[in-house]
Order: sequence, then C-alpha cells, then structure tokens
Amino acid sequence: MSVLLGQVSAGRAVLIGVAAGILVVVVALAFLTARRRRPAPGPDIPPGMRPGPSDADLEKPVLERLLAWGGVFIVFMAIWVPTVFLFEPRTNRDDTVEMLERSAARGKLITMAGTEENPMGFNCERCHGPGLGGGQNVYNGNIVQVPNLRTVCGGEATGHPQITSLDDLVRVIAEGRTGTDMPSWSVRFAGAMHDQQINDVIDYILSIQEVPEEQNICENPAAPGASASPSASPGGTEG
Repeated sequence: MSVLLGQVSAGRAVLIGVAAGILVVVVALAFLTARRRRPAPGPDIPPGMRPGPSDADLEKPVLERLLAWGGVFIVFMAIWVPTVFLFEPRTNRDDTVEMLERSAARGKLITMAGTEENPMGFNCERCHGPGLGGGQNVYNGNIVQVPNLRTVCGGEATGHPQITSLDDLVRVIAEGRTGTDMPSWSVRFAGAMHDQQINDVIDYILSIQEVPEEQNICENPAAPGASASPSASPGGTEG
C-alpha cells in the first residue's frame, strides 16, 4: 500500500511540475508582449497618393503576374475564337430560319382582317380567301375570280402566267395591277404598307406554297418558266 501511495504521489508531483512550468511560460510571454512597444502610426496617406510598387516589385512579382494572366488570356482566345468560327455558320443559319419564321408569322397576321386583337391586319383574305387560297371579288359591278396565292410560285403551270420570278410577285403586291381589282399596297406607290410589311407578306406567301420545289420559280431559278430575279425587295421595283 505504501508503494502504491508513493507512485501516486510521484505522478501527481510530475503533473504539478509540468503545470507550473506551463504557467511560468505563459506569464513570461504575457509580460514580454505587454512591454513590447507598438510602432508609431505612419502618416494617413490616401490610397490614390501612396507610392507605387518598387522597381524590384515591378520587374519580378508584378511582371510575372501580368505575364501569367496574359498567357491565360491568350490560351482562352486561342480556344474561343476557333470554336466561335466553327459554330458561326450554324448560328447564322438558325438565326436566318428564326427571322424568316417570325416574318412569315407577321405576314399571316397582315393578310388577316384587322381587329382589336390583330391591329396589323390589312384583310387580304377578303379577296384572296381564307389562307389566301383563292376567292371572289366584285370589280366594276362584275364578280371576278381572285388568284390562289398558294400556287402563285408555279407561274404559268399553275395559272399565273404573269409571274415568272419572285421579283414579279413583289412588284404585283407593291404596285398592284392597273385595270384590275389588285390595288397597290406599297407606300412607295399608292398603298399603305412599308417595305417590312411587304417583305413579311412575301415570306408568308412563300411559306404556304403548294408548288413542288422543282417547279417553284420564286425560290428555284432553274424551274421551268423562271426568269432572273435580281431583287426580292419592294425597293427593287421603284423607278
């Protein structure tokens, strides 16, 4: 029993000694820290007026940082530019298709009756029938047949002998036909539509064609009966 008590007393003495040593070190560090004088504060210089980096800083650390970011930028551009170049044709094609679809949608609204819900309407369907599939009109007291614009790009083969190109179709819509019930629709002549509206109507008519591609003289210059079409814009008919 006395041996066991001796071992316990010796272990406790060691712990007490270690704790005392740690306490002495902590007190000494606190004393030294308290005695250390803080450096006097420097002048309060605004950031914009503080001196710039030294020559050594500029020549090595800052310069190396700039060179590293420059290298990263060059690598990024070397990857990004070819990627954009490769996908640009597809992007342009998709944009063109989307613009034509929007133009045709506007053209459809233009050909419909003007209402509160459709303020764009010029009511082309009143004469040309629903969907521009042909109809009847009264002209000089007589009932006349109005052409089916769904087959207008077939030219003479589909009953439209005066249409030999897309330019002819634009000209008829913009200028009208003297001596018939077809009025001018372009503001360049005697109508009320501006060029964009005329183009929208043309795009809509092209989108509803029931003529086979090989016979479509509006979009296929090699079609039978087709002639050169230098312009599909109403401006091309002026003068």
